[in-house]
Amino acid sequence: MTEMKDDLLNWALKQRSSLGFEDIESLQPLREQASLRHYFRIHTDTGTKIGLISEPNSKQNELFEIHSNFLKKNGIKVPKVEVFDHQKGFMILEDFGDKVVQLVINEENKEFLFKKSLKQIHKLQVVQPPADLIKLTGERLNQQMSLFSEWFLTSFLGLDYSANDKKMINDSWDLIARECSQQPHVLCHFDFEFRNLMLLEKNEIGILDFQDLCLGPYAIDLVSILKDIENPLSHEDLLNCLQFYIDGNQSNKLDKLKLSDVEKDLDFAGFQRQFRILGTLSRLHLRDKKSFRLKDLKQTLKFLQEDLEKYAPLKELATFLTEKVEPKLIKTLRDI
Repeated sequence: MTEMKDDLLNWALKQRSSLGFEDIESLQPLREQASLRHYFRIHTDTGTKIGLISEPNSKQNELFEIHSNFLKKNGIKVPKVEVFDHQKGFMILEDFGDKVVQLVINEENKEFLFKKSLKQIHKLQVVQPPADLIKLTGERLNQQMSLFSEWFLTSFLGLDYSANDKKMINDSWDLIARECSQQPHVLCHFDFEFRNLMLLEKNEIGILDFQDLCLGPYAIDLVSILKDIENPLSHEDLLNCLQFYIDGNQSNKLDKLKLSDVEKDLDFAGFQRQFRILGTLSRLHLRDKKSFRLKDLKQTLKFLQEDLEKYAPLKELATFLTEKVEPKLIKTLRDI
């Protein structure tokens, strides 16, 4: 990490004429990320910038820059990519400050920040996606859920389960993918969590980590905040947020939504997301040696258990999670 930091510093110094500063006073690492990217705040003699280190020659670097330009042109507040070297994996971004919504949300401002975030989803969902944007097909949605069995059940928990269990899980995923595929598809951030939202001046919301932008089911972004791990909503508050979302919707693809339909769509988008996250966070711990989000596994599993119970074809899966997976997860986390 020290060598990468020095490389970024030396590269940033070479960009000073185009960025309008003479010297760099310090370079400080920012919060740990679930991705393989590393962020630093660069203090210069004329202000601050954000330095980003990512995998060299990665397609994701180009997508980050392309999506930043696209979103800014469409009135979405994202950090400007000021200079970059995709071969090295270096970028310098506009600094959005330190007010991560995840860190500033509390009981007093909770309703306000949920609604401000929902308004950003409204803005995203009326943007016309580029023709070449990745689409979340049913097959892709199903593949993403398979991270659950590969990384969470097998690699992390070491759980033995029967061929019948495997068939039941796969059949359930087919149903979930079909339900999600039938939802109207709109521009989707795909990781619209409070940890990726910033509270800016004038109480505006800025959006980070948009490199996975795609054309996806409308409820994927919605569920990312309405089933937030650290800020679970009561059912009454959830319905109020859904009604606020419906009332403020401006997309003609979504103009006939009813509250009961949105609640169901939210559940199925949540199933897809939660299975995917359980696998992704397990992989992050095992493969990438980043364990800071293991604490999120229990609440993610709880969301699944509670909501799967509502749907008769998925009750067997809910029972499997409660009787076989939850006890194994509790023991595994205790032993780490």
